[in-house]
Amino acid sequence: MTDATQIREELRRWIEAAWDPELSLVEWRARLADAGWACPTWPREWCGRSLPAAFAEIVADELASAGVPGPPDGVGMHLAAPTMLEHGSVDLKRRLLRPTVTGELVWCQLFSEPGAGSDLAGLTARAERDGDDWIVTGQKVWNTGAAHAAFGLLLARTDWDVPKHRGITYFAIPMQQPGIEVRPLRQMNGHASFNEVFLDNARVPAGNVIGAVNDGWKVARTDDAGARAAPRAVTTHRLGTAVHRTGVA
Repeated sequence: MTDATQIREELRRWIEAAWDPELSLVEWRARLADAGWACPTWPREWCGRSLPAAFAEIVADELASAGVPGPPDGVGMHLAAPTMLEHGSVDLKRRLLRPTVTGELVWCQLFSEPGAGSDLAGLTARAERDGDDWIVTGQKVWNTGAAHAAFGLLLARTDWDVPKHRGITYFAIPMQQPGIEVRPLRQMNGHASFNEVFLDNARVPAGNVIGAVNDGWKVARTDDAGARAAPRAVTTHRLGTAVHRTGVA
């Protein structure tokens, strides 16, 4: 048997034993994560199986063929998780990776600013260290899902005395706090797909820095590569009614 055939057969046996249509979506995704099938190319200690990159599509195809849900879609799995996996501390991974993989944590992206246009390095949102926290003040725009997200991927300036591509830090900021206001941006068709986010002395624990302080530009430049490596969500599946209970995307 080829390695690919072995993986397919092992996954089919596992699905046969583990799948239960009465499970909630989060419960099923927890089983996927703990068995390593949610992110098969990731390290075993982080919801994976340390498989070669070529096996990601094989696993996704088998999940789809079996009619069962895969990992969630969106910013969490396509940006937040790969970025933390590559640049996050062990503590940050322990706290945030698995609940992102199971869909318990929903994420948004806080990069763009009204005055920066396409010049991301020209951002002016600032973060200043205050004991065990960073205090963030500024404005972000064109954010999807910000009103419901548990965490945001935030770029903020932490050093004003260096060239603009330096002095930027990458944070995982808790969104549900008094210092953050989310306002919908109404479109001409009446919908509000995007938001603007106002940060007024919002707090980020120092342990939620992703990568090194003042090195956020380097982290952000690797986001695209991480997104391409993220597991593909399975969107065509036969769901038991209980799977819909959670509403987690």
